[in-house]
Amino acid sequence: MVGLHAPPVQRRVLRNGLEVLLVPRPASPVVSVWVWYRVGSKNEAPGTTGAAHWLEHMLFKGSRRYRVGAMDRAIVEAGGVLNAFTDADFTAYFSTVPRDHASAPLDIEADRMTGATIPSEEIDKERSIVLSEREGNENYPIFRVEEEIYSLAFREHPYRWDALGSVQDIRGMHRDSLYGFYRKFYGPKNATLVVVGGFDPARMRREVERRFSSVHSTVADPTLNVVEPEQRGERRTTLKGPGSTPMVRIGWKAPAVSDPHAAALLMLDLYLGGENALYPTGGFRGAREHPTARLYQALVDRGLAVRAGSDWPSRVHPGLFSLFAQAAPGVRVERLEEVLLSESERLQRSLLTSAELRRLKERLLRGASLAWEGSTRTAFRLGFFRSLGSLAWDHRIFDAALKVRPSDLRDAARRLFRDGARCVVRYEVQDGARSGGAP
Repeated sequence: MVGLHAPPVQRRVLRNGLEVLLVPRPASPVVSVWVWYRVGSKNEAPGTTGAAHWLEHMLFKGSRRYRVGAMDRAIVEAGGVLNAFTDADFTAYFSTVPRDHASAPLDIEADRMTGATIPSEEIDKERSIVLSEREGNENYPIFRVEEEIYSLAFREHPYRWDALGSVQDIRGMHRDSLYGFYRKFYGPKNATLVVVGGFDPARMRREVERRFSSVHSTVADPTLNVVEPEQRGERRTTLKGPGSTPMVRIGWKAPAVSDPHAAALLMLDLYLGGENALYPTGGFRGAREHPTARLYQALVDRGLAVRAGSDWPSRVHPGLFSLFAQAAPGVRVERLEEVLLSESERLQRSLLTSAELRRLKERLLRGASLAWEGSTRTAFRLGFFRSLGSLAWDHRIFDAALKVRPSDLRDAARRLFRDGARCVVRYEVQDGARSGGAP
């Protein structure tokens, strides 16, 4: 396949339900070990928002075989790196170590899959850290605006709250809530183990079997059946607070990544914002704005904004496609909204030129050429698509995107940018106070 060089994957499912994806790369000096849980903030309930993110912290705070701090030391002393992150749809833990030390992350992940101790004293210590992370993000207007637009757009679906959770829920969280969430969802049936790098496949299969086959737990299915009611009219609100200049974000309900129209949304995001998380040209997720993108040219290049772009996060359930801009000094927020809506309307009327579409596909190919580069990036990509639903979606979306025609993008814009289905959040600077611009 041109531009998308996906490696062959050795897949098996252990008797306890754990899915295992192995990608041996004999020449690689490292091994990257990831465990992806199909559990995220979408599985929380009102009153316990932030539980998945807080558990991400707590799973580093000791297990049956590893005392507090021992997991980090085991990886760092081996010359490796480790981290984790929580999303709406999943939580992922990873370590990348020299190839001769692959046993350490395997042992850690097997032990904490069901053996995390989640001690009360560590919960109390971590509360201030989680609160600080939450309150630190609140200092940035862009975070407040993004959180507000999701709460405005979703009335029933848990996408309406941020993965960090609310301050009230963080303050009121106790061990029973966190441990109950852990016992309910964390176990081999809800997880995928991904191992990529320099290892012998037969030996790795034995290592995985030895460490993980005895891990058992009865867990709830994390699949949601919540359907967000259809939006019947524009929703808008205005936030006020410290900042440098005003900003605006406009969002529309958008299909999930499994939708047949996902490829057209991907290309719209590339055109308007210049980057998309599925095929980024830098990092795991890519930049949120790009100087070659349409919105950047329409707003930043014309001196109307200091930043502008689009955002379509890949989601298991229907989410949001949004446009955003932060005003240049002296520019009113009404002017930003006017230009953003004008660009969305232009896409519904006019067709991209063949040259514009060719440049989009070239950018897509550049991102795809980096998609499977390195063991850590490869392991991320496998776990990411599997957690969203299927490894096959990567190829399907990429193939479809390369075949997108100008009329397909116009039709996608008409389906997406409907007046009665948009949400608008404006942010106005209050009393000349200043704060950070972006986290």
